[in-house]
Amino acid sequence: MFYILENKEARLVDIQEINKDVISVGYLTLEELSDSYVQLEINENVIKDCMADQTHFRTSIDAYDEFSFGIINIIDILHLDKATTKDRIGFIVKRNQFILIKLLDEDDSCLEMFESAIGRFKQNITIEKVIFGIFESLLANGNKYLEVTERKIMHMEKNLVNGVLKQDLTRDIFALRNELSVLKNYYEKLFSIGEELQENENTLFDDSDLRYFKIFTDKADRLTRNITELSENLIHLREALDASLNYNLNSIMKIFTVVTTIFMPLTLRSEE
Repeated sequence: MFYILENKEARLVDIQEINKDVISVGYLTLEELSDSYVQLEINENVIKDCMADQTHFRTSIDAYDEFSFGIINIIDILHLDKATTKDRIGFIVKRNQFILIKLLDEDDSCLEMFESAIGRFKQNITIEKVIFGIFESLLANGNKYLEVTERKIMHMEKNLVNGVLKQDLTRDIFALRNELSVLKNYYEKLFSIGEELQENENTLFDDSDLRYFKIFTDKADRLTRNITELSENLIHLREALDASLNYNLNSIMKIFTVVTTIFMPLTLRSEE
């Protein structure tokens, strides 16, 4: 699927109409990319990178002289406890072209993400806006996750203050900290990708359009800082839990000491 961008409008075309002289954005499967990379003048190493084993763990971007290439492992932000990786995409950015590559997408959500970006800016579309629209959707549900997680932490704190010490509270804290760590790593990598595009090292974009990438990096940075703040709250909660458990243990030991002090003389007398 390819669109040619003419007069700030998107026109759906056949791949045969695509060449280096037209401004275009496209969505291809890895198989389609393998069949058309020569016509699209794409480096063959891109296909090899897409098929390499390390793509399962990689979320990054590499800048070359005439293009930038990246891979993003998308996580399901609202279901971090069930699965780490939701979808996997690759992307190629050239001076007049952007291609989104489907690497893993069982429910066609990546295609929907691409089409949504096209529709969002259909009346005044540019490559930069399409890239921004796609990348911004990767941050979707971020604020919702923060709200849900903040409520969870507040509920834990309330139970702790009220003396309700569940046996699995420590486990819940560690599980939540693990979620936050995964999400923070994800946002930091997205921030790095946005920052790389914003730096425009290979001059693929006009300076006037770099502001879209700044908006994206600002959002990713803000989410990262919020995640860090929640992680610190969990650390304080764990410290408070440890202090409470130690206090309860000390109270129990005091009771045992009193009991021992009372009954120890009786024990000594009985022995006499």
